[in-house]
Amino acid sequence: MGIIAQYGAQLSAVLAVMSGLLVTPLVFIALDYWAGTRKAVQRGEKIRSDKMKRTIYKISKYYNACLAMLVIDVMQMAAFIFMSMFYGWTAYTVPVFTFGAVMFVAFVEIRSILEPASVKETRDLEDVAALAKEVVAGRNDPQKIAQAVADFIAAQKKD
Repeated sequence: MGIIAQYGAQLSAVLAVMSGLLVTPLVFIALDYWAGTRKAVQRGEKIRSDKMKRTIYKISKYYNACLAMLVIDVMQMAAFIFMSMFYGWTAYTVPVFTFGAVMFVAFVEIRSILEPASVKETRDLEDVAALAKEVVAGRNDPQKIAQAVADFIAAQKKD
């Protein structure tokens, strides 16, 4: 097999691996979306579009990180191929940085998928209890109460 064919086969394999890696976060995000929808129905919550917007934001955030790692991997693999072609060095062209970013996304999403529906309810109750403490602490100062309620509402919109 000629050297061009050898590098062509190697690059084709790396391209296939990278394509699979870049599809993986989308699969995990879709699974998390499905699990979140199922948990919301289980808790009796309405499915709202602002929660769906968060999924789009999450996709863009994850893919920004994955694509940055992809650029680093392309540079390191190009350097390895260059050194192999012209200097006879042997090094493996594996997209390790992209793989790491995808594994991080998978870990985060799997944790979210496995989180019981009751955990969100517990967090919500803790938030309400914290608000009640702030209201009681500032009962003589209406401005503190208003600020605590505004902060609580802002935090709820983020969730």
